[in-house]
Amino acid sequence: MPLLGRRTRAMHDFLRERAGLGVQPWARLWREGHGDTWLANTGYIERREERWLRALLD
Repeated sequence: MPLLGRRTRAMHDFLRERAGLGVQPWARLWREGHGDTWLANTGYIERREERWLRALLD
């Protein structure tokens, strides 16, 4: 599970970086709110990480 949180955070950071440079389609996706979605997904995943680990390993 830690990998999933890192992956979604990396996607947010990548999108923000490329959008900041004006690279398409990333700039358009950022304007459309995709960065907010990736960030929200990251928070959701990270807040539940321990719960998911217990469910998978118990």
